[in-house]
Amino acid sequence: MLRAGHKYQRETTHQSWPLLVFSVGGRRLAVKTVDVSGISLWNESIPVAGRTSFVTGLVRHGQTVLSVFDLAAFLRLTVQGSSPLCLRVKHPFGEMAICIDEEIPILHTFDPATIQPYQNKDLPAEGSYTNGLDEIPILSVSRLGSTV
Repeated sequence: MLRAGHKYQRETTHQSWPLLVFSVGGRRLAVKTVDVSGISLWNESIPVAGRTSFVTGLVRHGQTVLSVFDLAAFLRLTVQGSSPLCLRVKHPFGEMAICIDEEIPILHTFDPATIQPYQNKDLPAEGSYTNGLDEIPILSVSRLGSTV
């Protein structure tokens, strides 16, 4: 004999995405906070030659030496301000430094349901969100340096 099924209501839990919103050359971008290991003042980098696209040098922070990913050059922009900041990100091949504008980054929390696919293909992104008329891409740190 079959029993009539009970209607179970599935509870959905939306886990928020904490994002760090920063700017490079005046362009606003975001990155998931789990991909960020720190923010500090930018120390001048030491240029190095290499075959890795947009990894242009090394920067020292205390006892740590980090590869520099030149996001500004990748986006064909120039970092703004006289006191740029260093965004330290966790790349699968090791921690990297990205020089960003001197404007202090802002922490935002978003519902993943509001994240949309990033329409432009100018940088590796996990998606985007809109803030007014601006589409702000969420940088895919793990794909930095790979072809877009």
